[in-house]
Amino acid sequence: MALLVEQGSARTTTLQVQQRADVSRGALLHHFPTHAALLSATVEELVRRNERAVQDSLAKLEGTQDATERAIRVLAVASTRPAYLAELELWAVARTDAELRAALLQAERTARKESERVLSSLFAATSDRPANATVMALTNEFVRGLALSSVLRSPVRRQQLLAQWIRAARILLEQLP
Repeated sequence: MALLVEQGSARTTTLQVQQRADVSRGALLHHFPTHAALLSATVEELVRRNERAVQDSLAKLEGTQDATERAIRVLAVASTRPAYLAELELWAVARTDAELRAALLQAERTARKESERVLSSLFAATSDRPANATVMALTNEFVRGLALSSVLRSPVRRQQLLAQWIRAARILLEQLP
């Protein structure tokens, strides 16, 4: 897990994991027969770390009065953490690695319930609004894109986009059915 976060998926080899974990090659291969199995096994831990990042961010942003702004900013802050970026990196690698993609699909299915629980708790204040589910889903997708683009964009541009999405989300939430 630490190797993936520190070095990225391309440099997380089974040999490095074996050395870091101080286990025999046979023991490693017994638990993780393929590189894809090894990488996908980290998803559960990444999800746990990302949930902790959300809780940490929530504590720091408790003074934010607007519930929609707070929810979106909490997710945006959490998306800058190494564990979140590592999870996104696995998604990107899975685009061209069918074995990893299949393993990640299974791992993400399991993790989806936790992610939905976290999102629902963040957006609880607007749960009665017809567009709440749409805003939650779009925010989740927006934050993923924001995290990826932050590699090449300035922090100022990131904050501008974030402010624009918060305004758009408020408008969506104010719409009547």
